[in-house]
Amino acid sequence: MESLRVGGVPEHFNMPWQLLLQSSKLSKKGIKASWKDFSGGTGAMIEALNNNEIDMAMLLTEGAVKGIDNGGRYRIVSFYVDSPLIWGIHIPGDAPYRHIDEMKGKTYAISRYGSGSHLMSFVDAQIRGWRTDALKFIPVSTLEGAREAFKENKADIFYWEKFTTKKYVDSGEFRRVGERPTPYACFVICVTENALKEKQAAVYKLIKQVFKVSKKLDKNPQRASLIAEYYQLDKKDVEDWLASIRWTTKFNLDKKNLKKAIKILAGLNLVNADLKYRQLIWKKSLNGNARIDL
Repeated sequence: MESLRVGGVPEHFNMPWQLLLQSSKLSKKGIKASWKDFSGGTGAMIEALNNNEIDMAMLLTEGAVKGIDNGGRYRIVSFYVDSPLIWGIHIPGDAPYRHIDEMKGKTYAISRYGSGSHLMSFVDAQIRGWRTDALKFIPVSTLEGAREAFKENKADIFYWEKFTTKKYVDSGEFRRVGERPTPYACFVICVTENALKEKQAAVYKLIKQVFKVSKKLDKNPQRASLIAEYYQLDKKDVEDWLASIRWTTKFNLDKKNLKKAIKILAGLNLVNADLKYRQLIWKKSLNGNARIDL
């Protein structure tokens, strides 16, 4: 039995993993997989990958790219979600300002430097024509940390996945003043170099199984109810979200998407301009399980 440690955010995107781990499919494949929630998001998972605390994780594309550029000891083996992530742009519910244009020069709450909430702040500011070298940040670790930062007037603006934060918007604690979709597919599956060298067969068996579950879930007429109950979300919100998401159902290392992420991040001076697609991915033969497009 080969053991693999998997990490991801405790959010609705990872329903396929929860369904897979609740089943008996992996034990029949000779795999023992464990799951760890990371409320701190991509930045926390990159740290765990580099410290050999987990073997693989579902990372936001921009964070995964920057992490590898910073010397991360992991590689992208496939996309996990082929659609963009819709980031909600949030301010405190009782803030005196009401429009996104009033946020120029304000302080951003971010989970960690190099996280999606950090990098998307740059992406959004550039699109709006704001000076990205003047952005101010305060690390808050988690969504709960952002809530506290708002209450203590330490931060003014916060980017997070819109359906995860919707209950706080509905309650009036947050006000959503805008949205920003990622300009590329949003989640990738990253695996440590050690796991790829030592457990490659098990890694790819595991990923193939989660793709099968994703495909089956996509066709399940009860999927909205299932996800809403598991993650304590409103069913109508889940139905709206499901209309926009496309889980990956086969190995996909789309060059166009990853090169676009590199170009955008390099244009913001967040990664080296000479970073190459081939540096991000695991290039070795995978016994025909994945098509490596160099």
